Amino acid sequence: MVEVSHVVAEWAFTQGLKKLRETSKNSNQSEIARRIGKSRATIGHYEMGRYLPSHDSLDIMLDAYGHSDRAPYYRQLRDRVEMHSPDWWEDEFPDHFPPRSLKLLAGFEYSATELRVFEPLHVPEPLQTPAYAEALLRAGLTGHRADQLTLHLRMLRGRQAVLDRTDAPRLTCVLGESALRSPVGGPLVLGEQLNALVSQANRDNVEIRILPDHSGRPAGATSGFTELLLPTEIIQDFSEVVYVSTPVDRIHYESPETLAIFRDLWEQTKQATLSPEESTEVLADLARQLTKDAS
Repeated sequence: MVEVSHVVAEWAFTQGLKKLRETSKNSNQSEIARRIGKSRATIGHYEMGRYLPSHDSLDIMLDAYGHSDRAPYYRQLRDRVEMHSPDWWEDEFPDHFPPRSLKLLAGFEYSATELRVFEPLHVPEPLQTPAYAEALLRAGLTGHRADQLTLHLRMLRGRQAVLDRTDAPRLTCVLGESALRSPVGGPLVLGEQLNALVSQANRDNVEIRILPDHSGRPAGATSGFTELLLPTEIIQDFSEVVYVSTPVDRIHYESPETLAIFRDLWEQTKQATLSPEESTEVLADLARQLTKDAS
């Protein structure tokens, strides 16, 4: 079976049940609960992942929603959740870390077949060197304790490891030219980061494209986003999500209408980039210049 993070399997199962109920003619929780011989609150618990319905209860619910044909899929997904293969971070961190939004992002990255990243302002997390990541985190975690910085750096290393797996997802990154000149950590740190990008660009599963400053950005592409494609044979109803980071939290989108907007932004932005070969040359030239200036 394709490996899918437990947190993603649980999310797909609970969100799927909720969506099927809300779009059904029989959306009344009390009526559905009566049919399976449970309390109304139980339906809410199922949709929040607190409990799992039995196969029989699941079949009755899906039939009531008008989707009895989906029973084999939801039974299989339910059993994946019940199996609860621990996610890689579960034994690595204290109970309070990582926060839910970061767990879900890490789960999506682990489960993805493809990642498409647009980042106009700085090198995106999957490709950051330790020193570059620390410099950015120190700027963003002002007022936080030092142990928070350590936890976030450890979590980032674990997330980046998915690119080293034998079944690693494909990563396509569109990187704004101005991000390559932003003096994160100073010339030595930035130079090391650019050299690392050159090395990453030579990997079979990584493609880096530079968006020149003179090309501008498509309307709406004012901030970065990550599109994650999930295995459709396992996650049928939510096989694509988009993540956006804000100063407060990481937000993901899953509605078809919103995803269509981001797909259009991705295609417009990608069309304005340099080729992978040209992009690698730009990265190498900038890295050489920084190394020369620093020396």
